[in-house]
Amino acid sequence: MKSKLITVLLVMLLTVAGCSSSGSKSNSPDDKLATINTMMNKGYEMSETQRQAVNELIADSKNLVAEGKQAEANKLLDEAIELLEVIAETDRFNKSE
Repeated sequence: MKSKLITVLLVMLLTVAGCSSSGSKSNSPDDKLATINTMMNKGYEMSETQRQAVNELIADSKNLVAEGKQAEANKLLDEAIELLEVIAETDRFNKSE
């Protein structure tokens, strides 16, 4: 019963986090990079693989911006933000136990 309650609460938190953050996202790659930097500086616990995935998404998006492909860069930055949101929720969940 306790695990079901925790699962339901985690799903609700992820839903609320997704809804609240989706409206506040900017369309500028610079703003998205600032959001990513803020999230990275919060010190969420993540694996080296997760950290490398975020860093690769950032590097690839910067290359796309340099090529003038902002829409594609924004997609990669959105992926990085979504990954960091999941990492943040997982970190909070693990610390609450």
